[in-house]
Amino acid sequence: MEVKIKKLVYGGKGLGKINGKTCFVPFVLPEETVEVEIVKEKKSFVECDLVSVIEPSPYRIDPPCKYFKYCGGCDYQHIPYEKQVDIKKEILEETLSRIGKIENLKIDKVIPSMEPFRYRNRTQLKIYGEKVGFYKRDSKEIVNIDTCLLLKEDLDKGINGVRNTLPFLTFQPVEAHLYSSNQDEMLVKFIYPRRIKRFPLGLKHLRQFISKNVKGVGIYRRKPDGYTERLFTIGNIFAFEKVEDITYRVSIDSFFQVNRFQVSNLINEVKGFFKDKKYKTIIDLYCGVGTLTLPVAEFSENVIGIESNPYAIQDANHNRKLNNIKNASFIRMESRDAVSIIEEKRPEAIIVDPPRTGLSKKIIEKINSTPSIEKVVYVSCNPSTLARDINLFKEGNFKLKSVSMIDMFPQTYHIESIILLER
Repeated sequence: MEVKIKKLVYGGKGLGKINGKTCFVPFVLPEETVEVEIVKEKKSFVECDLVSVIEPSPYRIDPPCKYFKYCGGCDYQHIPYEKQVDIKKEILEETLSRIGKIENLKIDKVIPSMEPFRYRNRTQLKIYGEKVGFYKRDSKEIVNIDTCLLLKEDLDKGINGVRNTLPFLTFQPVEAHLYSSNQDEMLVKFIYPRRIKRFPLGLKHLRQFISKNVKGVGIYRRKPDGYTERLFTIGNIFAFEKVEDITYRVSIDSFFQVNRFQVSNLINEVKGFFKDKKYKTIIDLYCGVGTLTLPVAEFSENVIGIESNPYAIQDANHNRKLNNIKNASFIRMESRDAVSIIEEKRPEAIIVDPPRTGLSKKIIEKINSTPSIEKVVYVSCNPSTLARDINLFKEGNFKLKSVSMIDMFPQTYHIESIILLER
């Protein structure tokens, strides 16, 4: 049946109507007329597959990747990058206005990625039999690939490198995770479905197969609860990132921002909110390896990073010493449980960079009820939970002062934003 696409919505799909009921269609553009097939029908909406494009948008282009529409990694390769950014801006504005109940909202700044491809410094490859690749869209079936246009060049070559190691392994892993820093230092994780006692290949072999820049390898097992357990490591399990005047150590079990072209832009945007004065105390929740904590230290007498990942906290403390930043400290704790730290330290400003689920109501209530806090800088990867949280911050008399969109994930529907709230 034919559908006229009204707009794109968060999640990457287009919105239209079938017999008065909302329908969602992937791989489309606004104003296109398309032929669709219903694949799932709910009470209030239907999910469709795209069959053909009857009246294409003038913006439609041929996707450069041969796996597009099969591999689940990309949503927007049929759209020129400049138009992708415009669409994401519209979705961010609409979501914040609708859910956050914000009137006359405007995005103050949009920061596109310097490159729309080859930006990812990290990947998680799925492995089954002879297949190495990513999950098919809405499926656990693996799409067997030999290249990915989103990956940094050495990671892209590593796909076939991982494939070439498999015949030499006694037992087959189910995943291989590759991370390459902006210093071209690579760390590799092999994840097994059960505990193994030894790994048959050394660093010399893995450097031949995967990359000459492999520094270290971790061997893991997937536990029944879905989490991974490190069994043992080979070589050096640390890589280093250099961002302007700060060097970060990132261990094999820590996280660093995925878009290598946008890290410095993200840091500088956050720093810009603290240049107005010297703060007494700033607290950074979900601080990771200190990516934002350390750069803002110059604007505060005391900055405290809070993070639950023990390896990230070890890295953050190492990075504090490595960069000789003496007014920074780090605490291992679930960020959602940091109420006691806020109560004790009475900060003037808070930085938060939570997962897609956003902030806990408990943390927002504590920030709202702490009169010393005059500023909240919120880095978000989910406009829906961000909008929800902005609405809750209104109860503490916080007002939205600035919204920036920074495109961390070109070719995908994901939207990263940075907002400033002030009392």
